[in-house]
Amino acid sequence: MSVQPANGDAPTGTTGSDTARIVVDEDRVVVRTSALNEDAIYLAFNRSQGKLAFFTDLFLAPLILPALGLPVEVRPERPQPRSDETALLHVSRVPFGAVQEGRRLRDGWTLRTTLADDPLRRLRRPRLTDALEAGEAQVSAVQAQIRAVARNRPLDRFATLLSGGIDSGTVTLLAASEGLAVTPYSAGTPWGDEFDDAAELGDHLGLSVRRIELSEERIMAAVPQAIRGLGVTEPEVVEVALTATALYDGTEIPRDEVLLTGYGSDLINAGIYRPFSAPEELIDQTIAAIHQTRFTNELSSRLPLAHGREVHHPFWAWPVIQVALDTAPDCKVRGGREKFHLRQAMSRRVSHDIAWRRKIAVHHGGGLQRGVVKRLETDAPGVDRAAIYLACFRELLNLAQEGSIDDWDPRQVYERSIANARR
Repeated sequence: MSVQPANGDAPTGTTGSDTARIVVDEDRVVVRTSALNEDAIYLAFNRSQGKLAFFTDLFLAPLILPALGLPVEVRPERPQPRSDETALLHVSRVPFGAVQEGRRLRDGWTLRTTLADDPLRRLRRPRLTDALEAGEAQVSAVQAQIRAVARNRPLDRFATLLSGGIDSGTVTLLAASEGLAVTPYSAGTPWGDEFDDAAELGDHLGLSVRRIELSEERIMAAVPQAIRGLGVTEPEVVEVALTATALYDGTEIPRDEVLLTGYGSDLINAGIYRPFSAPEELIDQTIAAIHQTRFTNELSSRLPLAHGREVHHPFWAWPVIQVALDTAPDCKVRGGREKFHLRQAMSRRVSHDIAWRRKIAVHHGGGLQRGVVKRLETDAPGVDRAAIYLACFRELLNLAQEGSIDDWDPRQVYERSIANARR
């Protein structure tokens, strides 16, 4: 994300490699979003009064909307899925792959929106039909992303979140093969862990895996922190973010270590797929999964930056996504095994047991989602967890209206949210 003064016309096209930016001039503001829309830019526009505002933090809305003559109101129903609606009325996300230009005229501001061609539409005819070739192409693309992150940083230290699965394992192996000073960390919960799987890969690489035990209270305290960083309340999205949020807020991983993750691979490599009868159906599922992230903020840099962390997701770089979408479905899923192509490539680098270990979703590893749901059912019997997360959003919004944007106790926010949801 960048904010800069205007210097001539802003480009009107956007590609998957672009980053979001805001260009400001005295009588004009130009906003550009990327094709993947990882870092949201929000818009509030009072058309009747010709007032508008662009901002990058949804919880600034209570301070911005009154200045525009608009009320601060939570949407009475959940935002429409895969839309630019937010949980707040009068606030929307700038569409993905868009350029929005606001110009100040005599009677107020006007807005013009230009949408670029969606690059996902062009990636429905995969040409990589050999599983090993496709897997090697993806490994090379991920390695190139790690090299780009590490470029000109010979003294920096790196960390990975290692579950022992193929995604985080690939990132950890490639980071180590690049000669980076990398430390793998594995997180466990009161409901389970993947320490042994992570240690097996660590031993293979000659790296000592550091174990982090996350307490139940720490995980539940991460709920309001995740909602604060994401700006969404969808249960699945919030719960996927809980492990990372709890780790970001902790001290086990030094803040000067650049963190690399395997997040995003599930979405592009059919890590979690529904049964399909034709290759085109898996292509549709993959594109739909990528498209959905344009509205969830789950791979945004905002959440880690709120905790002073620099985090990179090599699988979620556009060149890697392009390789994945260029890979034929029967290379990704074969014999009921997901990520077949990536596993084949990694079989040349690690043992068979490591490469072909059964997939566990990030929020299922260590039993996290199951444990969180059980705790919510105990704290608020009979209350849907989506209602609890919405109550948390409202509590955070109230604090923001009082001027407390980030200086609040997450445990107190969680407890008040539970009390309000029960009422």
